[in-house]
Amino acid sequence: MKVKLLIMLCMVLCFNTYAQKKKTTKKPSQTKTVSIDSTEILNQNQLNSGMQQVQDQVEATLTGKDKSSSQNGEKRFYDTYKLFLHAGEELTLEHSSDNFRVMLGFKTPTNKQENSYDSKPFSGSSYNKFFYVAPATGTYTLLATSMDAGQSGKYKIQKTITVPNAVEAQVDPNFSSQFKALTVSKTENFKNITVEKFKKDKKDKSVGQERFRTSFELVSGKSGMILQDNGGNTSNYKTTIFESESEEEAKQYFEKTKKQLQVLVRSWTEQSNTDNNYSASTDKDLITLSVTSEERKKKKMVYLVSFIYN
Repeated sequence: MKVKLLIMLCMVLCFNTYAQKKKTTKKPSQTKTVSIDSTEILNQNQLNSGMQQVQDQVEATLTGKDKSSSQNGEKRFYDTYKLFLHAGEELTLEHSSDNFRVMLGFKTPTNKQENSYDSKPFSGSSYNKFFYVAPATGTYTLLATSMDAGQSGKYKIQKTITVPNAVEAQVDPNFSSQFKALTVSKTENFKNITVEKFKKDKKDKSVGQERFRTSFELVSGKSGMILQDNGGNTSNYKTTIFESESEEEAKQYFEKTKKQLQVLVRSWTEQSNTDNNYSASTDKDLITLSVTSEERKKKKMVYLVSFIYN
């Protein structure tokens, strides 16, 4: 009897030991999550001594599994990227997607945020350019998201960093100086460059708009005028900076001037960019460069490159 009890006890102990071993050796299930958030993908290349420019690029996808934020009941998904900048460096971010309207949030090391987005209605593709001059050395955070809530899909971001003032070195210094002076004058409604009023032509039936002479020349030798609306509350600067009987010459001049303006207003939002028209704006300013034509004496067609600052 004692022998039987001893055998049964050994069997129970052996079973328990086996069960415990089996339990402790069982591996827990693992799930691997790959996230693009807070990566260094756009932070791989830094400006070193002697370098003028560096670039990084990422192609990624917004999904419902990404981080999200909600405002007024609307949810947006976003990816984040780290960017290290030195004080004075110039950053350009080009954000594009064929799936949604793009938007970027840009946080400074002190957690201040700027937003930049494609303001045009979505028509199958979206593009937005963001320009920033770093005020201080540190790590900045980029949030890539959609302008419209609940959107997902593929997108691209290209990052370009240039040394201070390297981009603007491409612009004619006289043109740059005059344009900057004009932007300062715009803050005063062009009052400092407004001279005497033009006598109104009897054939001119326009109402509420007055024309004034101005001594200011955006391009040397090309005079302009100030157009005032609403009793002088709103003023625009207008000038013809080039004219030719050759349409090709006018378009070449337009392209050259457009490229210079694109550098000077690189932090503005581009509104239109065609073969004959370019415009860019801020929340207060709007510039337009265009190629037009008009018939002169003996039915000669003249092509004009005009500039307007609203």
